[in-house]
Amino acid sequence: MNRQRRTKRREEEKASPDLTPMIDVTFQLLIFFILCTRFRVDENNMRADLPKEDGNYTDPSPPREQVTIYCVWDDAAQANSYVVAIDARGRKPVENSYATIEQLVIFPSDTTDQIRQKKAQYELVCTSLVDAVETYIDRSGARIEKIEIAFAKDPTIGAKSGTAPWMFVSTALDAATIVNQHRAIASQPALPLTFKFADSLGVYGR
Repeated sequence: MNRQRRTKRREEEKASPDLTPMIDVTFQLLIFFILCTRFRVDENNMRADLPKEDGNYTDPSPPREQVTIYCVWDDAAQANSYVVAIDARGRKPVENSYATIEQLVIFPSDTTDQIRQKKAQYELVCTSLVDAVETYIDRSGARIEKIEIAFAKDPTIGAKSGTAPWMFVSTALDAATIVNQHRAIASQPALPLTFKFADSLGVYGR
């Protein structure tokens, strides 16, 4: 009888493990991994953070360009006409821009009627050039940032080929000024004006 009681006591006195600390540690590890884990996002919906000016950034705005007014001087006929383009691309002749020096330059010997005719011819050429530049800007779809005047006889050679008479260069200058006046009335920014002396390779004439 005593032996049975002793055996029962020994069974009751056997130690059992305490699982409370293990549960605490498990929950702490679970919280740690939940807070520190980064869940993967579908990369197809991610947009690369690339520079806006260069690279493959999908900027919907059009590229920045310049409108160039070319003086097309004819030595044989002593006459000039104009061509407008986006830099050197998409060259388009300007209608009603052909005129000789005799038709525009006022001489001391000119009569009143001749002076009136020459002023009217100048107005026609200048107005036609203004309309051509503004129409080209509107239809180009580009973000025009300046107007350039190229007055070399051969733009592929540059100033080495000679330049058109200043009368026609100043006419292009007047046309660019009027374009900016119209832009100011329309609350648009003025376009800076530059002159092109270099050839297509960037070499300046002497």
